[in-house]
Amino acid sequence: MIYTMGYSGRKLKDIKRFAEGLDAVIFDIRYSPRSRNPEFSGKRLAEVLGERYRHVRDFGNRNYKGGPIELVDFEAGLHLIEQEQRAVILMCVCGDPAICHRTVIAARLRELGYEVEEVDELKPPQVQLPLF
Repeated sequence: MIYTMGYSGRKLKDIKRFAEGLDAVIFDIRYSPRSRNPEFSGKRLAEVLGERYRHVRDFGNRNYKGGPIELVDFEAGLHLIEQEQRAVILMCVCGDPAICHRTVIAARLRELGYEVEEVDELKPPQVQLPLF
């Protein structure tokens, strides 16, 4: 399963708890892992998330400063997803997925048959157990 989310308005400790609840790895899909909020710099994310964090520039938007969305290398990013044994969370800063490059990535992944879900709340999905 692949999830997408923006970290804007969220707390790092909540994102970490969410990723742990899913046993997921977070792919930081920003072109550059820098942030005005030091809590979300690539270095800090790596410190807090440890093995659950990967900066995946291949899914970054070359035109993040303006212009049409242009992914660095979708195929290379896809290869990293295919190599991952755990659920993947594609994360960037944008609070609104409608104006974010993660929506472009999600659409391409869906076209390839992947199940992709945008994270609204930081609660792992409930597992339905069969009733006997």
